[in-house]
Amino acid sequence: MGRLILALILLFSLSQAQDVYKAVFDCAVGDLDWVSKRISLIRKTADSLIREGKDYSFVLTIHSHCIGIVEGNLKKVPPKKAEKIKFIQSQLQTLRDHYDVEVKACDIALKRGKIKKMPKFIERVPNSWITLIELQNKGYAFVPF
Repeated sequence: MGRLILALILLFSLSQAQDVYKAVFDCAVGDLDWVSKRISLIRKTADSLIREGKDYSFVLTIHSHCIGIVEGNLKKVPPKKAEKIKFIQSQLQTLRDHYDVEVKACDIALKRGKIKKMPKFIERVPNSWITLIELQNKGYAFVPF
């Protein structure tokens, strides 16, 4: 009887652990309007899961042509582009603060883009591809944009 209870507890624990929706969203594009729309979809996806009472763990990796969205010194960016980046950064801050989405920027891309300053809520990772591989090995779905 004790083994049956232990088996049921183990089975229940495993089924609960699998109910976490895990995704790593990978931003490599430079089209700021497109990036903003994709970030909005991440928020809407989290909202849907919250409404359904489902747990999630989301990570957003930023590299390549997308790295400009983490520029902390917007004075070196043309005004119209700076306005879009500022809005995207507010979207990212909302994802981080209200949805617990981890936001990670690739150090290789930061160096290539000569970005020295970025918002404090964004984590610098040595290599976003390694981060992607690690997360996929942990069961995160890969969602590129």
